Amino acid sequence: MHADWIDFLKNQNLLVQTPTDKRAILAPLTHLAVLTVSGKDAASFLQGQTTCDINALIDSKPGLGAYCNAKGRAITSFIIIKQQASFQLILTSDLLDIVSKKLRMYVLRSDVQLIDNSNDLCITAIANVEISPQDRLYPYPQLDNSFLFIDSPEQSRLFWSKLKQQPITLLNSDAWLGLDIQAGIPWLFAQTSEEFVPQMLNLDKLNAISFEKGCYTGQEIVARTHYLGKNKRAMYSAHSASTTDILPGCTVTDSEDNIMGTVVLAAQQDNATQLLVVLKDQATETKNLQLDNTDHDKISLNSSPK
Repeated sequence: MHADWIDFLKNQNLLVQTPTDKRAILAPLTHLAVLTVSGKDAASFLQGQTTCDINALIDSKPGLGAYCNAKGRAITSFIIIKQQASFQLILTSDLLDIVSKKLRMYVLRSDVQLIDNSNDLCITAIANVEISPQDRLYPYPQLDNSFLFIDSPEQSRLFWSKLKQQPITLLNSDAWLGLDIQAGIPWLFAQTSEEFVPQMLNLDKLNAISFEKGCYTGQEIVARTHYLGKNKRAMYSAHSASTTDILPGCTVTDSEDNIMGTVVLAAQQDNATQLLVVLKDQATETKNLQLDNTDHDKISLNSSPK
């Protein structure tokens, strides 16, 4: 991340808890970074590497997808934005280097360039804000009246200055994750990379998997899971009364310490913690779910799979 952007954000009064109302929100998504894929073969290259249908993407309309290993486990989830002949993959910053290196192994003689934009592009999210047609914004997948602004540190500072002229709440990136949890968007971090088949993250329900497109890395496992009904885990929304830090990858157990699942995301809201957790099917019948942390914090399910 660019040093000027880091310094700018240090002087902002960013809230750390996700609001429960529909107020206007402005947040820097510092946990995310941009990997640009360009070149005349960029579309066909990504079509053979990702779960989503690249050929169905519309310019400037973001979609969701995943990049899997050969065993069908998601290395990363992402938001993807088509920009004419190039594509911006938005993924967690701690997976950018890993994903870039793995993708480069498949470029071979293709006319494809992979560019790490983590130091020159800043990602901002807004919600419930009056916007101008002149603002270059992208709809945020699965979140109503929410948008992404992606630009240089200088342009991002100007964008913030303009929006702060209206009543608006400033959130830090962890607090914005609370909105992603509400929408069921399963960001993967280093602790959870290559742990889940995409269906375990409900990516099929988010239109992030195409079962009609051709082959891609991991496609055989993903398709088999879909057509043979072999998925025995799914992602759920949950909550805990705890306000201690709960990290992605934390194990979920029952009262007898049997492993029931894994935390995907966590964010503090209203003096509690909201969660996305991947659980075994039988875990939904277990009343005493808890985290395998120091306090064995109890968790309760909010809903059926997103």
